Amino acid sequence: MSGGFRPIQDRSGHAYTGKVETYAVKSTHASLLAVGDLVIETGNLEAATGLSEVDAIAAGGLITGVIVGIDFNMSNLETKGLAAGTAGTVKVANDLSMLLEAETSGGTFAVTDVSGNLDVVVTAATASGGLVNSNMTINTAGNASSATAQVRIVGVKDSAAITYPAAVGTTLICRINESTNNTVGI
Repeated sequence: MSGGFRPIQDRSGHAYTGKVETYAVKSTHASLLAVGDLVIETGNLEAATGLSEVDAIAAGGLITGVIVGIDFNMSNLETKGLAAGTAGTVKVANDLSMLLEAETSGGTFAVTDVSGNLDVVVTAATASGGLVNSNMTINTAGNASSATAQVRIVGVKDSAAITYPAAVGTTLICRINESTNNTVGI
């Protein structure tokens, strides 16, 4: 598995059913965007469509949701991702009860860090061989006791098969803690 965040289910245990909202991306955004990237509403509106605009999150910043689809560009059907400096629209899963899975980076993960909060390593997506991959991960070098970090850890995927402290690249299950859609930590 590579970087990026993937919706897997909601907090009640129901599978992710593909609920999304369409957002605009302004042509002045600075990095390649990919499925799996976390985004934030910018507070701007695209006048032509009336859609709220999003861009990649900043380290330590609020999160609106995760990109689960990028609308294709009719003038270039082979384009993958949404290149920097290119306007477009994206499908974002922004349900507050959604659980996501993502890999760790930065350090080991202790079993006692479950139910703690960690920030996201915000790294721009990369394109290679016709594929575009999100590189955002959960930063396990931080202190999971922070109340204001970006994601809350709710579990570890395949926990029984892992020796703790878990190595970099372990897949954690999390939810958005610092959201633009609610009060932090609820």
